[in-house]
Amino acid sequence: MTVAVTAVLATGCSLMSFGRDEPRNQPPEPLAAVPSGSVTGAPLPPPGQAAPGTIVPTAPTGLAALDPSAQAGTAPPPMTGDAPVGRTDLLGGWTISSAGDSCQLFMTLTTWAGGYRASTRGCTNASLQTISAWNMEGGQVQLLNDAGTTLARLYPQSKTQFSGQTEGGGPVSVSR
Repeated sequence: MTVAVTAVLATGCSLMSFGRDEPRNQPPEPLAAVPSGSVTGAPLPPPGQAAPGTIVPTAPTGLAALDPSAQAGTAPPPMTGDAPVGRTDLLGGWTISSAGDSCQLFMTLTTWAGGYRASTRGCTNASLQTISAWNMEGGQVQLLNDAGTTLARLYPQSKTQFSGQTEGGGPVSVSR
């Protein structure tokens, strides 16, 4: 009897497909077409040349040069390009130069006294050694010490070059 009941159940289960092998009643509906912009083509310029109207970035060639005719107490004008400099453009390693010293400056977005964390390495100038924070207000970048006192004010000349003055009136530049 057990064998007979098992055989009947097995036969019944094999006859039921549970939707696996049944043909679909309707094919899927096609998707509606979406309009797209037009595509244009033009030949590429020869190697080493840029297409007309293309802005080609130039690689930095060294430390930011300050105008020797600039007087102490006057800040360089802010960058006049179309792309403003933001906080994320300042992150990472830089070369800072002031009072005959050239060393490394590192800036992060970790909150710190009066702004964000900054540090220097290899500086012999005592003022540069105390940089521990930075902040950006408008287009001006301020370098600060542990107490939150401003040590220098910089203005962007490009996204990879900043120049300005220390609070003592001396020139300072930061570049990549």
